[in-house]
Amino acid sequence: MPKIKPLIAVAGLAALALAGCGGSSAPSIPSSGQHEAVPGSSAGKIVLSQLGAERIGLRVAKAQAVPPPKAPPPIVKTTIVGGVKHTTTTPAPAPTIPAGSPSVIVPYSAVVYDPSGKTYAFTNTGPLTYVEVPVTVDHISGNSAYLTKGPRAGTQVVAIGAEELFGLQTGVLAQT
Repeated sequence: MPKIKPLIAVAGLAALALAGCGGSSAPSIPSSGQHEAVPGSSAGKIVLSQLGAERIGLRVAKAQAVPPPKAPPPIVKTTIVGGVKHTTTTPAPAPTIPAGSPSVIVPYSAVVYDPSGKTYAFTNTGPLTYVEVPVTVDHISGNSAYLTKGPRAGTQVVAIGAEELFGLQTGVLAQT
């Protein structure tokens, strides 16, 4: 009979070890954010978690106004009357900005192209909240996109992470 106690102890330990095996599930990954419907908007809005913003390395930048064109130099006219030299200076006319000229500059990385070729940017409308805004790109210069349509100067736009927001919005990226 004395040999039975060690066998019972071993069987008990084995049962405890086996109880810890199986039935485990993979840890769930917390959501990075969610797409929410907004009445009157087909795009809705994206609300990220702090962790989601960190995962995609999200950064915003301020949309800048395109600087006004430089004024041309004044018009200098010299005449000689009766052997005397006369110089007159007339201010040049103020430069005009043609209609349809770019009015805002955003980082080129803020511009997102959808599969049909339409262009968008995401604006920051509140804490960790972003909304898609259609933009019209006039031209690209270096790392800047010059827009004729889009957010106003001073608006915060997503400069890094815009593609991930577009993926989250369209359902391409369930997790970021």
